[in-house]
Amino acid sequence: MGKGDAVVVGGGLAGTLAAGALLGHVDTVTLVERDRYPDQPAFRKGVPQGRHLHVFLSGGRRALERLFPGLNGELEAAGAHRLEAPRDVITKGGNGWQRRFHEGRHATTSCTRALFDATVRARVLAEAEGSGTRVEVLQGTEATGLLGAADRVTGVRVRARDTGRAERELRADLVVDASGRGSRAPKWLAELGAPAPREEVVDAGIGYCTQMFRPTEPLDMVMVVQPRPDCPRGAAWSPVEGGNWLLTLSGARGQHPPTEGSEVPGFVKSLGEPELYEHLLTCEPVSPPYGFRDTSNRRRHYDAPGGVPEGFLAVSDAACTFNPIYGQGMAVAALSGLALRRCLAEGGLRPGFAAAAQRAVARAGDTAWLTAVGADRPYVTDADATPPGTAERLRSWYFGRLADRAAIDRVVGAAFRDVVYLAAGPSRLLSPGVALRTVLLPRARGLTDPPLRVES
Repeated sequence: MGKGDAVVVGGGLAGTLAAGALLGHVDTVTLVERDRYPDQPAFRKGVPQGRHLHVFLSGGRRALERLFPGLNGELEAAGAHRLEAPRDVITKGGNGWQRRFHEGRHATTSCTRALFDATVRARVLAEAEGSGTRVEVLQGTEATGLLGAADRVTGVRVRARDTGRAERELRADLVVDASGRGSRAPKWLAELGAPAPREEVVDAGIGYCTQMFRPTEPLDMVMVVQPRPDCPRGAAWSPVEGGNWLLTLSGARGQHPPTEGSEVPGFVKSLGEPELYEHLLTCEPVSPPYGFRDTSNRRRHYDAPGGVPEGFLAVSDAACTFNPIYGQGMAVAALSGLALRRCLAEGGLRPGFAAAAQRAVARAGDTAWLTAVGADRPYVTDADATPPGTAERLRSWYFGRLADRAAIDRVVGAAFRDVVYLAAGPSRLLSPGVALRTVLLPRARGLTDPPLRVES
């Protein structure tokens, strides 16, 4: 008996990593991609955030190395930068700049999204050659719907975008939705009679823009200026391949950064960080600034009981998408791929596989979801937004305390970085030592107000 056939909808980074996780565990993988891949690393329309700053957080790097040993080295050989936090990546928060020292725990990778995608795709296709799994890539092809019934998905309908050919059916034992933020799977599942997943949305109204520069004398560190309630603006300055650096600027509602190049220096100056502003004036612009506004955190709870029919799995942004400003998406894609491979190793496409794999993929994104929502919640001012409950308000308050304290306390800082870089779960922030330094001692000294007040 064969191992089964799989179709992956979406040939971006998440889809490529999902296809890589399937190698050796299924007979065939068909990768359905709307675009046509460029011959060399280049920005493409199907990756709307492609021109913006991308990093692989340490948790993602470790997952990537377990999926494909040596791939981080291949990225660096192609021009990506390996950066150690907090030695090479320093952050300015409410308490000023973090201390710079070599912790040796959190390496990150910085390069353009185009280089990430091309390098990972080449490695996955090379791995397929000796894996026992036949991989077919359908470029210029879009999925138009699912096949099957409410209790089981049996494939997808596809059509070529550039030839005008009629739809055809691709039968599969597993359909993986890796089509990103714009996933149409809820609609497709409803057409089969399956329930749409419950959605959870936290939208802080944050927008950002990114511009590429070439410094005459590059800095020896990445600079991150965090927004704060009294100045809901931020910035990140990081190197990519080819001697270029990317500047990403962000702002909440009413504070969105400009998309005119002449206005970028003024926005940087408003952050109150003269070193970054003065350095920027010595750099040569390589591109215009590109804006992005679709930054809401959105979670589709496919992992709930009965959330997915047999034969269907949603991964990465198709299931849970985070405000991109925190740079978590690619790391979660790698963590999701690792979770998928672990589930396959337990018995392949067995009965109940879809539900078990969906729960595992959801757990892979839990830390990113909690940190992104915790950071965004203070900026949610829309009158129509659902008011946060007591537990969520407490979590947001505590997250803010941690962020401030991390800059001046090594114990808190270590726990905070473990979580933010996706190397540990949220329980790391609740350890007695961290709670003592963050909440109990400051309150005993009268340095902070209680998080919640009960009014009579």
